[in-house]
Amino acid sequence: NVITAENGKEGLEKIEQFLPDFVILDGSMPVMDGFETLEQIRKNPKFINLPVMMFTALSGESEEIKGLSLGADDYITKPFKTPILLTKVKNILDRKRKSIDVNPLTSLPGNLSIQENVEKRIANKTHFSLLYVDLNSFKSFNDKYGFYTGDKVIKFTAELLQNTVRKYGMLSDFVGHIGGDDFVVITESGNSITLAENIISEFDKGIKQFYNEEDIKNGFIVSADRNNNIQKFPIMTISIAIIATNVAHLTHFAEISKRASDLKKVAKKSNKSSYVFERRKNCR
Repeated sequence: NVITAENGKEGLEKIEQFLPDFVILDGSMPVMDGFETLEQIRKNPKFINLPVMMFTALSGESEEIKGLSLGADDYITKPFKTPILLTKVKNILDRKRKSIDVNPLTSLPGNLSIQENVEKRIANKTHFSLLYVDLNSFKSFNDKYGFYTGDKVIKFTAELLQNTVRKYGMLSDFVGHIGGDDFVVITESGNSITLAENIISEFDKGIKQFYNEEDIKNGFIVSADRNNNIQKFPIMTISIAIIATNVAHLTHFAEISKRASDLKKVAKKSNKSSYVFERRKNCR
């Protein structure tokens, strides 16, 4: 949907009213020109990341620099070709969507990208395996050592997954961060066990660096559970649920997500790092 305004002042009012996904500003407008309008947009914290494209009949470099320095995401000079304008708009919106979906801690793609990757493989009728990766006893660790050290563990896990995929996976493999201590690895069918075994091996070797010597010696930490009861929690382990589409014949993202979540609960019952492989056929 396209909303138009006759000048910058009216444009600001409509931005407030309609909260658009994208703004195109003409540099030369009555009442308030495009540069002043852009400056007002960027002064509002609510619109600090709103994509804005400037266009103008002036081809001077100084005008382009002025627009970009005020926070324009792109610049186009009139006369312009419509396909080029639309392509620029699409590219900026795609970048915005991806940047919003990126996890700020690990820089890994989030839920939208995970779903998009799965659905693309389903549409291409490509058999693949999804590894749902989760940490055990992370909350108790976070409670004792603090969120700063907890963040280090999350970053460590993200890097471990990426490094393992680079070493043992394929170019088409994908690593995503659902959130918290939950991750996803998507790989070609037949490669999932290799990845899972190496992820577990590297995690078990590396996780101890985040504990103090006393906790490592004891093999557990003492912390409060969700009901504020003091308990002993083992050194962190990692659980992996593996869903293979060529085994379960799942054809919808929601089905795969649900099955992986259910299977993860089985993997977490183990007292050590482990993976569980989906062996049920789709009964429908």
